[in-house]
Amino acid sequence: MPKKFGENEKQIIVNKLKYTGIELFSKYGLKKTSIYDLTSEAGIAQGSFYNFFDSKEELYFSLLESEEEEMGTHMKNIILKTGSAREAIKITIIESCTLFEKTPLLRRIYESNDYDLMVRKLPHERLLKHQKSDTELVTNTILKVKTEDEEIKAVPEIISGILRSITLLNLHREEIGRDIYPKIIEILAESVADGLVRKTELNTS
Repeated sequence: MPKKFGENEKQIIVNKLKYTGIELFSKYGLKKTSIYDLTSEAGIAQGSFYNFFDSKEELYFSLLESEEEEMGTHMKNIILKTGSAREAIKITIIESCTLFEKTPLLRRIYESNDYDLMVRKLPHERLLKHQKSDTELVTNTILKVKTEDEEIKAVPEIISGILRSITLLNLHREEIGRDIYPKIIEILAESVADGLVRKTELNTS
C-alpha cells in the first residue's frame, strides 16, 4: 500500500525534490538525472516521486517556471523605478543578461537539448500559458512607465522576442569576447530602446 504523506511532510519533500532538482539538472542535465537520483537525495522511494510530480520533466519545468518567475519579479521592481519605456527596455536588456549568466539552470536548458526533451512530456496548453505570462509580465510593466510622449513601435510578442534573443547572446560570450561583451550589450540595449520607442509631440491644445 502506497505511503500517505501529511500536508506538512508533502511540502518538505517537494522542497527537497526541487532543491535536488536544481543541483542535479544544472550539473548533469535532464537525460542523465534519474528518478532514483532525485528521490534518494530527498529520502523517499522512487515510486513515491509520482505523488508529487508526474515526471522528472514536470519537475524540471516547475523549476524553470520558478526561476523565471523570480527573475520576472526582480525585473518588474527594477522597471518600475525607471522613468520611461525607453529607459525600461534598456535596463531590462542589460539586467536580463546579467541574471541569465548567474542562473545555472537557465543556462543549462539553452546550452543543451534539455528543453526539447522536457517539452515532449508536457501539455501544449501549459507551455503556451507559460510563454504568454512570461511575455505579459515584462511588457505590461514597461507599459506602466511609458510616458505620454512615448510611442512603442512593436507588439508585446515582438518586444519579448527581442529581449529573449539578446539575452541568449550570453551563450556565445566567449566567441564574442568576454572583455567586450558588456559594452556590446550596452550598445545593443541603447539601439533596441531607440528602435522600439519613438518620441511623439504632445498635443497641448
